[in-house]
Amino acid sequence: MRILYIATIRRNTKFEYLALKKICKNIDIIDCAPFFLLPSISRRIFSHISPKIFQPFLNNFVLSKVNKKYDLIFVNSTSAAYIGKRLILSLKEKTKKIAVLFNDNPFVKRDKKRWHLYLDAALYYDLTATYYKSRITMAKNYGVKNTLLLTPPYKKDIHCKQKISNTEKKKLLSEVILIGTWFPERGIFFKKLIDLGLNIKIYGNRWNKDPNYQSMKSKIRLGHVDHPLYSKLIQCSKISICLPSEGNVDGITRRSIEVPAIGTLLCAKRTIEHKKLFKENKEAIFFYDVNECFIKCNNLLKNDKRRKRIAYNGHIKVTKILKTDYLSAVKTIIKKINI
Repeated sequence: MRILYIATIRRNTKFEYLALKKICKNIDIIDCAPFFLLPSISRRIFSHISPKIFQPFLNNFVLSKVNKKYDLIFVNSTSAAYIGKRLILSLKEKTKKIAVLFNDNPFVKRDKKRWHLYLDAALYYDLTATYYKSRITMAKNYGVKNTLLLTPPYKKDIHCKQKISNTEKKKLLSEVILIGTWFPERGIFFKKLIDLGLNIKIYGNRWNKDPNYQSMKSKIRLGHVDHPLYSKLIQCSKISICLPSEGNVDGITRRSIEVPAIGTLLCAKRTIEHKKLFKENKEAIFFYDVNECFIKCNNLLKNDKRRKRIAYNGHIKVTKILKTDYLSAVKTIIKKINI
């Protein structure tokens, strides 16, 4: 089998690529990132004006690198924003099947005009896969026929206990942690948690945009958290809060799986998706609002034995029962598309 992976290489897309490579040694990759000499300006044009400005140049950039026939062209979430109708029809002449795997949500208005090219091409993919139920519903309403819902994956050798010195552990130690990008609803939620007195550390981008940033500043570490620090921070925390993106209509995130895989207690918003995967109060704890989140975290911080038991059960659920790693996800996609 011959595979072409069209991607913008980031942390999670690298995991997808490595999984594909385990299945198929004969794999080529087109990284779309080098096309954009000024990424920040390009993102603004995509969002606020139109990605169609770039369409002829993107088409030439991609097609100039496709010089053979493939059994499968696999498009990752970010690069799907660069492929319009003309390009996908040209790519279909070079492959038996073409699939896209989404993390983002192209069917909502949060990203403004970013997904205009994809929306022109959406009906021409042979398979649209995603980890989020809302994407499936919206894709079907848009007219997409062949869809696949996957459980969010984790990387076995990354999302696990890390070797860590006592000095480093003391530095990274926290009672409650959030690792995630700022959005307005998250800012409101965590400002209330801090005001209630929860001992929390927040890591992520854009938190300086929050109106209450100055009063929360001591609790926040700005910037993207990459591996292995990501896993070490979660490992050194007693509880990790997971709040899916409202703007993307998410009911779950990859962090919902990564946190218990590492071995820390997952404290997540009570959603249909979370309740389907984890037994409440036995494998994870859930909350409806900020007050319930505070009460549950506060109680479990006082009860180490119960907290550790729930964290252990959640770890077993993810690693021994669900077994939802990147390799399994990619295998499921290839089986579904029936090459």
